[in-house]
Amino acid sequence: MEVFLSILMLIIGLGLLNYGSDWFILGNTTIARYFKLSNFVIGATIVAFGTSLPELVTTLYAAYKGLPMIAVGNALGSCIVNIGFVLGLCALIYPIVIRQRFIVKNVQIYFLYSVLLTVLGYDGFDFIDGVILFLLFLGYLAYTLKKRSIITEEKRDKRNIPMVLAVIFIIVGLLSIFVGSKLFIDGARHIALLLGVPEKVIGFTLVAFGTSLPEIAVSISAIRRRLGDIVIGNVVGSNMMNIGCALALSSIITYIPPTRFELLINLLFVTLTVLFINKGIVLKLFNRDNSEHFKIDRVEGLILLGLYLVYVLSYYLGWSVF
Repeated sequence: MEVFLSILMLIIGLGLLNYGSDWFILGNTTIARYFKLSNFVIGATIVAFGTSLPELVTTLYAAYKGLPMIAVGNALGSCIVNIGFVLGLCALIYPIVIRQRFIVKNVQIYFLYSVLLTVLGYDGFDFIDGVILFLLFLGYLAYTLKKRSIITEEKRDKRNIPMVLAVIFIIVGLLSIFVGSKLFIDGARHIALLLGVPEKVIGFTLVAFGTSLPEIAVSISAIRRRLGDIVIGNVVGSNMMNIGCALALSSIITYIPPTRFELLINLLFVTLTVLFINKGIVLKLFNRDNSEHFKIDRVEGLILLGLYLVYVLSYYLGWSVF
């Protein structure tokens, strides 16, 4: 009976994640059209904030309860999941095409922010580090919103719905994503326990992966609609939110001990993402590519996904020695 209920929770959770993410994307793209926002801006702000709420709430609560390692593990671990798993999987489904140089510059800013994060966090994060990260995050948000009028040739969802209905879709979609995430995690946890999987393994994989389920659901929904800018915006925006808001505010509340292995892994993923996106510039220099677009193709998505799996396995093989 318990197995049946757990499987039912998994199925219902996946259904809510699927339909909820579709509604959420449809509502957001409608609002983007109405306010003349670009897909990237809507993804890096509204969508990113909505999908990052689980990480934000969980991280701040952990810091408040005096659990700094859970706080940093959730915030930083979610960043790694977002690039390694989410971005990698989306690129495998369909190449992520970026049509505007502004987005490329935004990703480069995120890279510099990640370098600073690694330097500041080498000996842990204290109050000053948190203030610096938070203020820079506010600057990034202001810079992104200044580009709200960039709309040009982006591919839009052709379904036209009233603004009120779009807001309802966003609210219902976001609630469905959160409820679906909880059902999916609880169902998977119960099945794992019944199968005898160790509690430590369950906690690490489901907590780190589980809080990123909203990003996964929304990004997959977006890439199915060929909205690569929303995928990039969601991943970059969510990661900036995880670092500049969740991790920064947590370090203001309590001292965060150093996690050098995770910081280096995070920087590796961010560096690869920047290199993949900017490879078009190098190809142009050698007259190998005349395209005006930047993209992450399927091979690069497979590299990101493969490295993420190696990262996860490293925990259980005892490679994380930093």
